[in-house]
Amino acid sequence: MREDYAWNSIIREAYAASRELGVPTISMDDGRVLYSTSFLTALRFGRLKAMDAGAGTGFSTIWISRAILEAGVDGNVYAVEKIIQRFKSLKNLVVKHHLENLITPVNGDAFDHVGKVEELNLVFIDIEKEHYLQFFRLVESRIPSGGVVLAHNVRHPYGTVDAFLNEVSGRVWRTIIVPTQEGVSISIKTG
Repeated sequence: MREDYAWNSIIREAYAASRELGVPTISMDDGRVLYSTSFLTALRFGRLKAMDAGAGTGFSTIWISRAILEAGVDGNVYAVEKIIQRFKSLKNLVVKHHLENLITPVNGDAFDHVGKVEELNLVFIDIEKEHYLQFFRLVESRIPSGGVVLAHNVRHPYGTVDAFLNEVSGRVWRTIIVPTQEGVSISIKTG
């Protein structure tokens, strides 16, 4: 694997592409939370098999893939985006920077694609807020003990965000909310 990626430049490029297309994106602070959690999860498992559900132009995906490379482990991010214009921008970014070994761009609905993935130990949810709970219920059994589900925009009661947070606040899940502007939840499966 190449270790000389110009990550800061790629991150800025993905962010600019999001802005240019009018795509709501995570903030730089949210990206750092995503990177840190991905890095630690990669070290814990010795690999990172991730899904970025609602990848947009790839801004959040880049943070996850950077964590894989810098943790020095095997891994891959399924970057799932259903809106074709966003997906094309994502795919162009991956090809331009030769990130095919880290990122698998998928044009489609995350609900349809998750069943096709053999192994996941980290999922980032940033789809339509009214579907958070339903999507979490679809992926939760696929996450092993120690695996992580992150979700964006959890400081606002859109859609099923509150119901999702209730679901990941008990039983076998331990959840914290990082108080960034939009809020990122980090839920670790403990059993």
